[in-house]
Amino acid sequence: MKDSKSNNLQSGPGGEGNKGREPTLEDLRQENVALAEENRKLKLLAEYRSAFLARLAHELRTPLTSILGFAEIMLSQEALTEAQRGFCERIQKSAQQLQTNFNQLADLSRLEGGQSNLQREEFAIEDILRESCESLARRAERQRVGLRFKAGSDLPMISSDRGKLRQVLYNFLVYAINRSPEGAFVEIAADKAEGGFLLTIEDQGEPLAENIHVGEWDATDRRAGNSELGLAIAKHNMELMDAILSWQNCQPTGLQIRIELPTIVPRKEPSSSFAPSRASKSP
Repeated sequence: MKDSKSNNLQSGPGGEGNKGREPTLEDLRQENVALAEENRKLKLLAEYRSAFLARLAHELRTPLTSILGFAEIMLSQEALTEAQRGFCERIQKSAQQLQTNFNQLADLSRLEGGQSNLQREEFAIEDILRESCESLARRAERQRVGLRFKAGSDLPMISSDRGKLRQVLYNFLVYAINRSPEGAFVEIAADKAEGGFLLTIEDQGEPLAENIHVGEWDATDRRAGNSELGLAIAKHNMELMDAILSWQNCQPTGLQIRIELPTIVPRKEPSSSFAPSRASKSP
């Protein structure tokens, strides 16, 4: 029995007795070749996935636009019964949710493909606040949540990526609206800050646990909805724009999201791969 046990201890993987043998240069070369091949396959798979996501989002966005258009036309008819109007609203709501998901898939495929870069232009922060609220007015109305904005006086112009900033504010406003109970208000505001602007989005939902980041799943935050992907993309865009994200709970209820944004955003090279941006912080 002792001899058998001793032999088993000395035998290596596969029973070949190689345990403890120093790897040779040839072993290391073969291992490097194998790792390089696996890396090539993984990179190719990622490229296929990004291409598939982009194509899927493009192919399905067109029929969804038609569905939304016809739903809007039907809802504009005064002769609809209450039941018919309810059905049309359900069609519209489901199509809008799918459209949001497909837009996020397209954004994700661009980020994974390293195609995300800044298109800098000069514009007014107040215009972006107004546009963001207007784009979400119907959604807030459906959820019976008030939506308003305010901008400080004499705000300077900003030089940044207008589209990406609008997308950032859109995703954080959706998050705030989803968290808010019926009859509550969501407010987005802009003020001057050292070196740029301070944008705040405040809701009246339940406070977040102090040890999590904005957008992370929290078992106590039941009303946040499926906002994780949109917030992850928003955080990546914020990193491109040199913005800093933080948050704080309000009293007695509510959450305030704070975005510190420079007046002039530096141009950056696009990232080669998608990864979560710098962690948000609680002041």
